[in-house]
Amino acid sequence: MHSIATLDPNTAKGRFGVAYVKSIFSQAAVGFNETAPDEDAIAVDGSLEFAIAAARVQIKCSSQFKISGKSATWDSELHWRDSWSTSAVPVYFVLVILDYKDPVDWVQHHDAGTNHRAAAFWVRVNGAGAPTDKIVVPKTQRLTAATLELWEGEVKSCFIPTMP
Repeated sequence: MHSIATLDPNTAKGRFGVAYVKSIFSQAAVGFNETAPDEDAIAVDGSLEFAIAAARVQIKCSSQFKISGKSATWDSELHWRDSWSTSAVPVYFVLVILDYKDPVDWVQHHDAGTNHRAAAFWVRVNGAGAPTDKIVVPKTQRLTAATLELWEGEVKSCFIPTMP
């Protein structure tokens, strides 16, 4: 069989992760500006554009974990942590988990529609509780369109003092 692939497997997985997360942002009707390749000097893949200001998002995609379970742990690099710590707005680490290693199984097409066989989970990586060399992503923090209301509130709190 002749392959039409032009991306290596890791690049394909990374692109799938970004596309999956962008679909959730689109569902919430919130824009996302993706960082251009080779311009991710501040260790983020893009900015989620709320009306008041943007939140920063780093996206990783993996098939080494299962969607089920309590958490997933990702190694963080020192330069990521240094960049995230300088941000005045929230920075979120999003982990997209594919329950299948073979790309053929990532998306399921059927008569009623198309299903992504993936799930995304998130954790804030700057401010209080910022990670050290490991990022622990709790699976109780599933990324959904509703998550973005929480994120917008965290962005607003950077600019609008809370009332006592």
